Amino acid sequence: MRGSSATAQLRGPSQLTRWPKPFPRDPSLRYNARVHRLAWRFLIASSFPLALAACPAADDTATTLDTANNDTEMSTGGSTTATTLPMTTTGPDDTTTTGEESSGSSTTTGEGSSSTGPVADTGESGGEVSVCGNNQIEGDEVCDLSQVNGETCQSLGYQGGQLGCLLTCDDYNLLGCFICGNEVVDIAEDCEGEVQEGVTCESLGYEAGDITCGADCLYDLSECSICGDGIQQGPENCDGIDFGGETCVSLGFDAGNLACNLANCSFNFSNCSGGQYIQDFEGGVMPAQFTGGGNANWVVDNMMPIAGGFSAHSGVIGHSQQSQMNVNVNMAVAGTIDFAYSISSEACCDYLRFYVDGVQVVGAQWSGVTSGMASYPVAAGAHTLQWRYQKDGSIVAGSDRAWVDNIVLVGGVPI
Repeated sequence: MRGSSATAQLRGPSQLTRWPKPFPRDPSLRYNARVHRLAWRFLIASSFPLALAACPAADDTATTLDTANNDTEMSTGGSTTATTLPMTTTGPDDTTTTGEESSGSSTTTGEGSSSTGPVADTGESGGEVSVCGNNQIEGDEVCDLSQVNGETCQSLGYQGGQLGCLLTCDDYNLLGCFICGNEVVDIAEDCEGEVQEGVTCESLGYEAGDITCGADCLYDLSECSICGDGIQQGPENCDGIDFGGETCVSLGFDAGNLACNLANCSFNFSNCSGGQYIQDFEGGVMPAQFTGGGNANWVVDNMMPIAGGFSAHSGVIGHSQQSQMNVNVNMAVAGTIDFAYSISSEACCDYLRFYVDGVQVVGAQWSGVTSGMASYPVAAGAHTLQWRYQKDGSIVAGSDRAWVDNIVLVGGVPI
């Protein structure tokens, strides 16, 4: 029989459900067939990840069992017997049951039966998760950024400083802590007892002065100065309206208003009257009113002072050279100039001499090894006073130096 009904009767069940069937010639039927094919392909493809996810766990279990079996299997007459291993299963009620199976051990979590492997601690089981760098001390952290759990450099045995925290949060950063006096210059210190070579007021941006190491192992900059910053420091007599507490009266005058020379931060005594001006060089540096000259300037230091801790003395010079110290004064009335002197030189030929306006005062010269006090009259008006140490062309004797101290000017002031 060749009819369609006869053909259907000859086909078995498997032939009637065979897939895929040839596309029908009718377009609408052909479209429906393609949709069915795509649906089946999607269903098959989506099942592969589930199958693959189960495979590694099975492989891992098999590998574990193989390793365990290598240690536990016993061969008897060519047959192998595997030792039974425990199995732990965790159900949805968080209860754990232990059983035995011959293929190894596995752990099942949740309602499903698939193996999940090790579970990371997320904090849900009671353990605290720590995050280093969030400025909060958590978990096993010792500290975190600025949070140091109440500790300080002092509480950890140091003298002072700023305690920090390592970037790993597992310990403190002690680089900012210090112990002053242990002869080790820590990061938080500038010095230990002495200032390092090459460090001066000038190297730190100041104009003049002497830098020292303080008791706290930091630089003591109180004697460093910048003329014009309005702060009287170091060798400055004054700066702007800061006179360091001095007045005309405190400086030995009877009255008047003290002023400041802004160019060099020295006192201006032109408005002071009566009394006397005294210079003892105990400031340790050459006063701003005094200037040098000749082949070497005079200096102020503590090398063999005449009185007190400091004196002014001539600079280092050679044969046929001279060293000068000058000061300009304004004498409101005729007065006097007094000073202490000392000299150690060639007796006949190397002299300390005193000049007023470039003219040597009669009798004002000394040589050899001698010292004393000198006093000379000074007329009213403006004058230049000069102390000069001068050598001849040969021979060096004694210290080859002259000293001056305790200058007292009565009736006038430096300008």
